[in-house]
Amino acid sequence: MRTMSESVRIDTSRWQRQALRRDRFGILVGGGPAPGINGVISAICIEAILSGCRVYGIRDGYRWLAEGSTEHVEPLTLEDVAGIHLQGGSILGTSRLNPTGDPEQLARVVDTLERLGINMLATIGGDDTAFSSSRVALAAAGALQVAHVPKTIDNDLPLPGDMPTFGYQTASHEGVRVLFFGDRRSRAAAGTTDRVA
Repeated sequence: MRTMSESVRIDTSRWQRQALRRDRFGILVGGGPAPGINGVISAICIEAILSGCRVYGIRDGYRWLAEGSTEHVEPLTLEDVAGIHLQGGSILGTSRLNPTGDPEQLARVVDTLERLGINMLATIGGDDTAFSSSRVALAAAGALQVAHVPKTIDNDLPLPGDMPTFGYQTASHEGVRVLFFGDRRSRAAAGTTDRVA
């Protein structure tokens, strides 16, 4: 029978081993721009760091990974993502490159992620990025866990309960605002010009 101190020692060593084996979490964005991307990057980064992971931002989607380049991957910290939800666009950039059309590109993506030590990957994008992410996960044969966050202003991804993708509602509201108020401003400006002339 073990004493209480032996049990504690065993548990402590188990936690120390887990602390040494920190997961490396990559984040990339594919497809076109949509409102809210930086907010998603921030939320993923914060949750991963608070869960004990090291987080890396992968620039320009799959573009550089498909070329075998590790130079466009940078560590992300809580300070890096603080307040980025207030910025438009994507701090990581984006790319429409889909590596699944070329077996060599797909193999380079998996190899590059492996060389970087990334064993968890969050992708943000539309249907093309979702498909390529699932193929990257299959090609990695269990060495890489992939989670995809659906993003499209077209709202053409079949989500449960007819839930819209993030970015869609903002884009549609902004479009209506521009059409409605833009037209009113144009008429007001035209009316002003007519009166001045």
